Order: sequence, then C-alpha cells, then structure tokens
Amino acid sequence: MTVYWVVWDAAAAWIVDRLEAEGSLPAVRRLRATGSFAAARPPRPNCQTPPSLATLFTGAGPERHGVTGFPVPDRDGPITGMSSGFGPKFPLIPPVWAELGLRAAFVHVPWVFDADGAVAPWVDAAVEAFSGRIARPGHLRVPTGAKVQWQGHSLEAVPGGLLFDGRLVRSAEGWVERRFSDGLGTWIRCLEQPDGDRLFAHTGLYHARFAGADPALVEAMRTAPVFAGESLGPSYRIGTFGPRLIDGGDGAAEEVFLSAVQCAARAFIGAAERTLAGHEADLVVLYLPITDDVGHEFVGWCDERSGMFRPESAPVLWELVRQVYGWADQFLGRVLDRADQDDTVILTADHGIVGCTKLVHLNEPLIEAGLAVWDAAGALDPARSSVVYHPANNGSLCVNTLDRPYGVVPPQEAGPAMARAMAVLREVIDPDSGRPVVARFLDEHGVPLSDGAVPPVVFVELRHDYQPTAAPAGAGPVVRSAAKPGAHVVNTGDDRLLATFAVAGPGIEARCHLGEVDNTFAAQLVRRRFLSSLQKVDS
Repeated sequence: MTVYWVVWDAAAAWIVDRLEAEGSLPAVRRLRATGSFAAARPPRPNCQTPPSLATLFTGAGPERHGVTGFPVPDRDGPITGMSSGFGPKFPLIPPVWAELGLRAAFVHVPWVFDADGAVAPWVDAAVEAFSGRIARPGHLRVPTGAKVQWQGHSLEAVPGGLLFDGRLVRSAEGWVERRFSDGLGTWIRCLEQPDGDRLFAHTGLYHARFAGADPALVEAMRTAPVFAGESLGPSYRIGTFGPRLIDGGDGAAEEVFLSAVQCAARAFIGAAERTLAGHEADLVVLYLPITDDVGHEFVGWCDERSGMFRPESAPVLWELVRQVYGWADQFLGRVLDRADQDDTVILTADHGIVGCTKLVHLNEPLIEAGLAVWDAAGALDPARSSVVYHPANNGSLCVNTLDRPYGVVPPQEAGPAMARAMAVLREVIDPDSGRPVVARFLDEHGVPLSDGAVPPVVFVELRHDYQPTAAPAGAGPVVRSAAKPGAHVVNTGDDRLLATFAVAGPGIEARCHLGEVDNTFAAQLVRRRFLSSLQKVDS
C-alpha cells in the first residue's frame, strides 16, 4: 500500500470547483468520482504558506506547531527579531511522516532535511531547493555591445541574442536550461528590447540538495530539469515585459510570465515523475507551487467578489489560470495512473486565495501616534518602539515589554499600550471609500477579542480586499493600491481562503461531498491509513 499525497499551493476550493465544473480538470473529476472531496479550512489567525503547510503536514494548529508566518517572530529576542518558518527548528511537533517512521519519498517538501542537510534513515529519497536560494528570479538589462556580470557569469549582447558564458542564447528560442554544477542551475531567456538592448530574464539561482537511502531513486531525482522555484511576478508587475493586460497590454507580458511558470512546472513535475517511476516508498509527498504563482498574479482580476475584478480582462486571464491548473491536473492524472487499487491518493492545498485591492502600511499610524519609531536606515527601532506591527508581516501586533532585549514597556502597562495601538489602527480610513480598514482583532488562536484583558500579541484582521504590510509608506499614503491582485495573510474566515481537498482509496466513499473539513484532516487521514495497516499486519 502506498499513499500518494499531492499538494497544490494556494489551490482554492472555489477555483478548483469552478474549473472542474467547466470540465477543465479531468483528473480532479476522476479523483472525485472514485472518492470524497471537500473544502478545507486553513489555520487561523495566519494562513500564509508556512503555517498552512505546517498545519497540513502535522495535523495540528499553529498553537502547537509554532509556525506563524514566513518569518516567525522571536518570543525571547528583540521585538523585531524573527527566524524562518521553514527553518530546521520548526515545526515544534513532527510532521506525520516523522511520527510514523514510514519509508517515504519527498519532492520539494519542507522540514524533511535537518540543519546539516541530512534526512532520516527511513527517507528513501528527497529533493529540496527552496532553502538553497542564491538569487531570486529577476531580470537584467544588457546594453548593446556591453558586457555585464550576473552571479559570476558573463553576459554580452550580440546580434540575435545574448552570449551567456560565451554560449549564444537566441531571442527566438525561449527559455534555456543552464546547469552549472550538481544541484545548481537556472533557466534563462533573452528578450529583444525596442532600443536594441537585450533583457536577460532568469528564474533565479538555487542549490538543490538530494539525500536518501535509495541511491537509484536519489540519482533519478538528480536528472530532473533544473529547479525553478518562483515566478517572475515582481518583474511582470512593474511592466518589465511590457504592459499587463489590465494596463492595456496585448498579452505579450503574460506570455513571458506564464512561460517562466512553465519552467517551474517542468522542474517540479520532472522530479515528481522520476519519483513515481522508481519508488518503493509507503508515502510519497509531491509539492507543486505553480497554482500559487498564477493565483497571486491573475486570480484577483478574475474574482467577481473582489474590488480587483476586471470584467474586460477576466475571460483572458481566467484562461491563463485554467492553463496552469491544467498542468497541475495532468500531473495528478499521472499519479492516479501510477496508483493501484490498494493505494490512496490525496489532493490537498495549504490555503486558498482572495483578491487584494489595497495595501495598508500598519506601522505608519503607530509611528504617528508615537508608539513605534523608525531608525535611520528605515527599519523599526526596537529600543524606542512600544508597539509595532511586526516586520515578519504575519498579521501580528506586538508590545515591546521589558522582559525582551531593548524592551521599553513595563509588563503592567502592556495591556494599555496594546489597547492604544488597537484604537489607533481602528481609526485608519480608506480615503476612497471613507470606511475603516480594520475589521477586528484576533488573539493568537484566531479568536476575535472581546472586552477584557488585552494580550501582548494581537492579530489584525483587515476588511476584505485589504492586506497588511510592515514596509515603510515613504512619501505615499498609508492606504494605497496593491500591485499584487491576489493574497492570503490573516485568515478572515472568507470562504475564498478555503483549500481544495479530495481523497480516493480503499474504504473511501465515492462521489461524496464532505462539505467543510479542517486542514488538519489530511494528516489525520494519513495517520489512520498506516496505523490501520500496521494493526492488520500485527494481527
């Protein structure tokens, strides 16, 4: 018996349901026809990727696994201190696979490698590259006749393309894979510019790590296409590839962006296919991020319930969403083909996604009220700040009490200081609508605060279509238009943040809609599958 656990990042239940109803996801339809499906609640108060994956994989909430965002605020260090939620000290409780000690294989799943890059002896094979990022995806303009350097590699604009380390990359050939050494490489593309210069686009530079007790499977993973872990969203948003469709573009910018997403699809799916072909593991966990990439850049424009909705562009952009989800669905079909009648296939997502119209710079009103202070470099100054919206941007307000390094607030004054900060933020108004942007405040468990004692850490829940940022506002307004039209930070309870879920296998009822489940359910299901199997062996 094998359990195949497929994770689509940010695959919202509402998106998958709509695409499946359109007939665009035949593998999802096939899985649902033979099994059960639901919409899954991501964790509260924060439903960014790290806490949501930790909840998915441990079967517990953030109060137990400790992951509250991409960076996690330090509890004992300076008020602005933080560490990576994907770091080796997290999650605070083991994922279900470590608890069971199963023979397992993992494709780009966090919390499998330890701090020294080793894996447990029961891991047959694993590949992971996100933690080995050397350079983010991006672009570099190469003037005609000039030579420039990128990460130690030479670039030169020549007729017909670019010389990359002396090898011609033609403008007409699209993305080209470049492998520099074992586990290190990138995808590159040359784009002609109207002024004759060349634009060098790349998918970032990552060092992948491989390990496991099955040498043949580990070696097969090494032969997968070069890793590409993120899209070129920031470059796309600022118009590097031309105006976006919603800005009057002709679709050329979207073609570049989507083609970069396809590089990531080839990398992840390539590693996963090699795992499917050669594994003997009991549990195979396969992660795919491309649905998150397209969600952040396009879904908001297609979300009829969002202020970002653009009816004139939505049909074309929805087709692009459909295309990327179609790549994920084709891969799910390969997993279903690989599974036999004794196997279980689980499709999950960490969270959903909603449209985002406005960003709110939450520290600016706190600074104006004298509660927080910027230092000379434009960062929060912990030695002079009483209450800050944490730079981890995980939704939390924190009081800088004296039991912390550089603390300034006596413990007995923590409650009043937080109450004042909450009152300040309640007064933040969107000048376009004339409405307050804060909906309510939550405790660390995601429960709305009632009258009474105020805790030293509070989560800010903004109204729909607003997202928080800890960045300085600079010369701009506190509330401003968002460049990224899709987001997920604080879990507001909006049903668009529900994740997709489906499972098929022995004993699973066919065509059964379970309604809503908690996103701890998948780990609980995996645990029950293997514990029941072990009990049968023992008996």
